[in-house]
This record gives sequence, structure tokens and C-alpha cells, in this order.
Amino acid sequence: MKICFIGDSHLGHIMPTWKERAASEPSAQASFHIERTYGTLPLTLLVDSEKVAEFTDISCAYSAEVEVENYDAFIVFGMHYSFTALAKTHIDFRSARNRGNGDAYLLSDSAYSAMIEELYQFSKAKRVIDSLKAHTKKPIFYAQQPMPLEWVIKRSEKNLSFFEKIVASDDIKQLLESYEDSLNQLQFEGVRILRQPSQTLSMPGFTKSEFGLADINDTSPESPYSKGDYFHMNSSYGELVTNDILDIVVNGMGE
Repeated sequence: MKICFIGDSHLGHIMPTWKERAASEPSAQASFHIERTYGTLPLTLLVDSEKVAEFTDISCAYSAEVEVENYDAFIVFGMHYSFTALAKTHIDFRSARNRGNGDAYLLSDSAYSAMIEELYQFSKAKRVIDSLKAHTKKPIFYAQQPMPLEWVIKRSEKNLSFFEKIVASDDIKQLLESYEDSLNQLQFEGVRILRQPSQTLSMPGFTKSEFGLADINDTSPESPYSKGDYFHMNSSYGELVTNDILDIVVNGMGE
């Protein structure tokens, strides 16, 4: 089986582990098409060597072209179809059901729901998925972007403190319900969801700190922890996700 991975920097904790494990899994071949901040090549889908889609806002440093017919399954990873993307809206927008962040714009329930729908429908992940669905009948999976690392709840910096406010106000329950609804919608449309490994989760909505690339004990100025990197995971996380992919996609084809 040949798998096509398409994703953002979150694939960084999968690729090294995958390559190591795949050496002992001859049936598992894969190519990685990763969006990079320094990329200059737009992600492009090809059918019979003809361009059928080009994403100018998804730039790869290499491996930008995906020949759709060459693969048995596709896994789209991260790319802003995430709980974090929704949580960030809490800074500026809230619904009448939200208890916290009274400084945000108050939206009616219908307007708030429309905002969430637009957030996910126009995410990079959803646009790639929709394009793949239009050009192949092969299985398409969406691998959840990891939940934020739990230590971020205690951070007070302006660009991080919204998580603490969401938890303190108990709005996290409503936000998680909305995020779950969006995943269910993907599944209803025929996309198979690869859930974040349950053993990596702490309280609802957050990942155990031990699975993060950031070391909470390293407070040096340039460390991932000091820089507030609550979203990149380590090789231990990558190992668990790789196991799930080999089990569900390679061995079971998601059935």
C-alpha cells in the first residue's frame, strides 16, 4: 500500500518515526507533502500528469506535486481543521451561550454557527480534502491536529492567555462540542477520522505535557517552552500515531 501524507509542520513528529517503522513494514510505503513557512512550491494535485488543483496558499519546499492515481489512500494532517483554530476565535467573537470573554463581539447563535462553519469549510485541510474527493474514490483520512499542550493553560502572555480564559469560564465544553460536530460532519461526508491517541490526552481539550516538543523545565529564552510552542509534539507522540496509522490504514484500511 502506498499512502500520501499531506499536512503542515505537525507532520514533523510523524515522518521520522514512520520512516523508521516502515523499514520493517514492507507493505507500507508513503510520500510526505508538507507545508513549510519557507516553501515556495504550491501544493498541486495531478491526474494523468494534468494539473487538476493548485493551492497557492499551501507552499512546500519540495514534493509539491501529488499524482493522485499513484496512491491507495490519502491522509490529510492538521492544516487548521483544529480545536485550536476555533479556540482562537474566542478572543474576538462569542455567542450568547458563552460565559466568558465579555469583551468579544456578541453574535447570535445562527451567526456564531455560520462563523464556525466558514472557519472549517475554508480551512486548508477541508479544501484539500474536497479536491481529493473530486478526483479519486480512494480512502481519504483526516488525522486530528493535536490538542494544545496542557501547560499553556497557565501561561499569561497575551497570545496564549485565551486558553486560560476559556477553561476558567467553562466555555471549553461548548467549543469542544462545536469542534466535535465539525469532525462528525467530515465523517458524514465520507472522510475517515484518525483520532488523537487517547493516552496522550489530559483534561478535555488538552494534550499531556510529556508528549510535547517543548520541555517545561527548559526556560531558556530560545526554548520551545519559552517561545510558547504548545502545538508541536515529540517522537513519543509520533510513535503512537504511527502505530494507529499502521493498524487502521495499512492493515485494516479503516474498516
